[in-house]
Amino acid sequence: MITNIWSSHGYKLNRLKGRQLYISFLIGFFVLSSCTLVLADPKNIVDNPSQIDTPEELRVAESEPNELSSDDLARELNNPNTPLAKLVIEYSATAFDGDLPGAGNENVNMILFKPAFPFPLNEDGTQNLFIRPVLAYATEQPIFDSDEGRFKSTSGLGDLGFDVALGQSYDSGKILIGGIQGTLPIGADDLTGDQYRLGPEFIVADINASRVLAAFPAHQWDISGDGPSYSTTTLELFYLIFLPGGWTVGTQPKLSYDWEADQATIPLNLTVRKVVRLGNMPMQLSAGFDYYVEQNDDFGPDFGFKFSITPIVPNFIYEWFQ
Repeated sequence: MITNIWSSHGYKLNRLKGRQLYISFLIGFFVLSSCTLVLADPKNIVDNPSQIDTPEELRVAESEPNELSSDDLARELNNPNTPLAKLVIEYSATAFDGDLPGAGNENVNMILFKPAFPFPLNEDGTQNLFIRPVLAYATEQPIFDSDEGRFKSTSGLGDLGFDVALGQSYDSGKILIGGIQGTLPIGADDLTGDQYRLGPEFIVADINASRVLAAFPAHQWDISGDGPSYSTTTLELFYLIFLPGGWTVGTQPKLSYDWEADQATIPLNLTVRKVVRLGNMPMQLSAGFDYYVEQNDDFGPDFGFKFSITPIVPNFIYEWFQ
């Protein structure tokens, strides 16, 4: 018993030290990324037609986005460092499978609201500050009751996600974005992780008139709260091709690895998007399909569909500060 007590005490001390190292790493990563991007020369010697990179293009995009062509809008809406303000409303339906009783009969519907109001830090829109929340509402979320040996379902608000990042676009079409992302436990009782999470994020992208190629690695740890230990890495990959008429097709899978459970989740993805106009408001419609080739054997996602609408809106939050 004495050995067990000391072992537990030592674990807590190591965990506390680990969290301090995590937080120190996060602060250092964000400061280093921010300084690197801020000190990088933001001037555009060559007008790259695949992105907004002149003061006049930024003015038109912010005040008269309906004047941009569908092809230009498709490129900008798939540019991770775009200065355009947009509202992403996404609906997803995911079917599950696994060895737990009834796992193959379970599914969940999710609605995500992801507003993005960038703060351009220079006159040509190539350097931007992002502060982006993500609100989630789930219906029929399956939860396994180990006492009864069956699933129950619940609906309600999920935890609040967010990120704060700084992005820089270059003449060549290269894009670098660095920042932090986190989770706040505001969800309903059965839909919250019951903990605060934080971690670094980074995006490396290359965009031209015909396609965008990007990698978006991120990680979050639990830093406080009552939930179980959390340490998960995600990697979102982008390969999207721009077609005439405002069409975009390609793949955008989001892989994850749960370090606590030693479990990977890997989907194959197909994504199709189209820029349309509702009066003077341009928007992008998107549809995607995920098929999971690796997931938890006991209970994990099998396949899923995503549909989203992304209208371009005036950047009124940025305008308040002008």
